[in-house]
Amino acid sequence: MTNWLRRHPLAAFLPLQALIYCWNLGLLSAWCDEAITLLAMRGTVHQLLQFVAQDIHPPLYYLLVYYWLKIPLGIDWTVQARLLSVSFALLGTVALDRLWGSRFEARTRITLLALWTLSPCLLLYARMCRSYSLQALFAIVASALVVRVTDKAGRRNAALLTLALLGSLYTHYAAGIALITTANLFLVYRHRWRTALAIDCAIVMGYLPWILRLGASLGNWGTNTRNYALTGSRILEVPVKLAYWGMSFVMGEAIPDAVLILGALLLPLVAFVAWRGARRSPEVAGLAAALGIIGFIGVARWVSYPFIPARLLFVLPFFLMLIACGSAVSRWGRPVVAATLLLSVSGMWCYFQKTGFRNKQYPMPIREIASRIVSESAAGDSAILVDSTNSDPIALTYALSVRRSVLYTDQPETPGELTRLLADPRVHTVWFLRNTHDVSPAGLNSMFLTELRARMTETVQPYEPYTPLERALMGSPEAPRYFHELIEFRR
Repeated sequence: MTNWLRRHPLAAFLPLQALIYCWNLGLLSAWCDEAITLLAMRGTVHQLLQFVAQDIHPPLYYLLVYYWLKIPLGIDWTVQARLLSVSFALLGTVALDRLWGSRFEARTRITLLALWTLSPCLLLYARMCRSYSLQALFAIVASALVVRVTDKAGRRNAALLTLALLGSLYTHYAAGIALITTANLFLVYRHRWRTALAIDCAIVMGYLPWILRLGASLGNWGTNTRNYALTGSRILEVPVKLAYWGMSFVMGEAIPDAVLILGALLLPLVAFVAWRGARRSPEVAGLAAALGIIGFIGVARWVSYPFIPARLLFVLPFFLMLIACGSAVSRWGRPVVAATLLLSVSGMWCYFQKTGFRNKQYPMPIREIASRIVSESAAGDSAILVDSTNSDPIALTYALSVRRSVLYTDQPETPGELTRLLADPRVHTVWFLRNTHDVSPAGLNSMFLTELRARMTETVQPYEPYTPLERALMGSPEAPRYFHELIEFRR
């Protein structure tokens, strides 16, 4: 059995990964970004391309999802979309083993496949209707082609590399730019100037249909000041983002407090083993460093700390390669890999149990909330208000389908519309879904609460409790105990 596993590791890990990743794909409700993607699929291709251009995304992934959903599989719309992302992750596993794992001895190859297959970070993001697993697939393929072209330039390899880089840029700007920049750095370092120039010219030509949107997105990136800062400072937020990124890559994002603390103690040893792997495999180290640094610069300005790991998932395979390579040459290698795999199993178990999530938006039971609203009130005698500053109105809109309309707290017409509804004697119920941490401008949430409480009685249903560690980090005895609450106002 051991010899068979050494000869055919992919045959063991790929079915296991397929089973785990396809199991109960509808476990979590569609959250904001997924709901936006799925809502965009309801129109025509022309409307989809218009939406993507305005939403600062390249079109490839969206077009793939659009035509994939046209296939009559007879399963839930959300599940079918997520199945495509899982397929990209499985293809990534094949590519990782064939293009990278086969370069290493059997032990390192098996270790890499085990870390990748059981990664709770990959599990979380590969089961979303988003382009994260496709970005990782392109990164695995393109990086292997970069090494081939730098070692032995040829028209075929250069053409394949150009296509892979174009595919990544048409999938996501951050991943595409990071891969193209890294490819140029490697080619220039090896004095392959002509090859680099030819590839860059071909990419520009191939990207002409979308190049104006790329320019507009880069302009938006340069002026972006939207993302939420936990510390209130862009500079102090950098270590927070790095720490959350490291936590997600090593142990996932569904972790009990005790496991999180133990995992944090393990991180320095993981970093040491990865460093030993970098010394053993400088090519992988160079790819990981270039992609990680360029990618982090690209996404850290754009998104808040909980969304860093998703946008940098294309770096994960190279990080795991460094650990796998280092485990073979460090006396700490085996215990660190064993501990990392234990953390991975814990993270996967917590994911499927929907417990310990650090980004609590992911496990929010939006489907159940929508079902309760529909079953306990009628469209003509109720209203739905959602905290659009710090909650997820898009997900609730998607879950409600066309059955109800939703009022967004940050829309200028909402106060007047709510006042009109409260004056209507036919309206008996107002549902208010809100984040307990009120960051609404000018205290909009408090204003709505005051107005509703003055006219109606309330019943509160809390969701997603904060852990003791999370409440302690909030630094206030009055810190909320729950992430969200649905308030039912009746008269």
